[in-house]
Amino acid sequence: MDTSKDGKARPLNEMAVRQIGKKLRESFDEVVKEPVPDRFAALLDELEKSEGQQGQDQ
Repeated sequence: MDTSKDGKARPLNEMAVRQIGKKLRESFDEVVKEPVPDRFAALLDELEKSEGQQGQDQ
C-alpha cells in the first residue's frame, strides 16, 4: 500500500479502483461457477428441513 510521509494511506485513483473491481469480479465469477460440494448441499438440505419444522411448531 502506498503511504504518504505522515504514514496515512493515500486514496487510490479511479483507474486503480476500476482494475481492482475488475479483478475481484473475475475471481468471484470463477468461484460462483464451481459446483457445490455434496456435504455442503446436504447441510443446506438439513437446515431447510429444520427451518420448515420450526415454522410448523409455532
